[in-house]
Amino acid sequence: MNRTTRVKGALTTLAMTALLSAPTFADQSAEQASTSDAEATMNSLERKASDAWREGKLDTIYLFNRHLNNFTIDPEVVGSTVILTGKVESDVDKALAEQLALGIDGVSEVENRLTVVTADEARSGKPEGERALSDKIEDATLTAEVKTQLLANDETHGLSINVDTVSRNVTLSGSVASAAEKDLAGALAEQVEGVSSVNNALTVSES
Repeated sequence: MNRTTRVKGALTTLAMTALLSAPTFADQSAEQASTSDAEATMNSLERKASDAWREGKLDTIYLFNRHLNNFTIDPEVVGSTVILTGKVESDVDKALAEQLALGIDGVSEVENRLTVVTADEARSGKPEGERALSDKIEDATLTAEVKTQLLANDETHGLSINVDTVSRNVTLSGSVASAAEKDLAGALAEQVEGVSSVNNALTVSES
């Protein structure tokens, strides 16, 4: 066999090898592209889920905060940034909303677009159902705080005093041993921040 024949044979072998290998390389490239697309989709879903979780957590924090639960505050989370929109009634409330957002794990920046308006305007944007829920939470919080004050005081901690709160109006009921104890219980309830009025219905038992 001469040299020309050997060269032609070698070239033919290389060509056949390349043709047989081409589908394999194509399949590998397609598989890698498919894997990359799947990973990108998964990462996108994870980011969206993480953003939604932070938004939900922040909504809950605002709902349970007595200073902010009557306002319409809409947080939007994009990565590590929170965008706040809505209306509040003071610069203090606006700053508080921002600080609470910064306290969420994973949040490093807040775009505070909240506008400060009158109290009536700030509260008017809250849907009726949400206002009802926030009012109930506020009343329950006030009831707990009044009870805490009564329990923490040496003169009233052992008394059987019932505390009920409706629309920030606190009613004290039960029986105490003296007028002084009744007055003290009423004064402690009035000192709790957020209480609008106290109906002191405690009765003084006769010894």
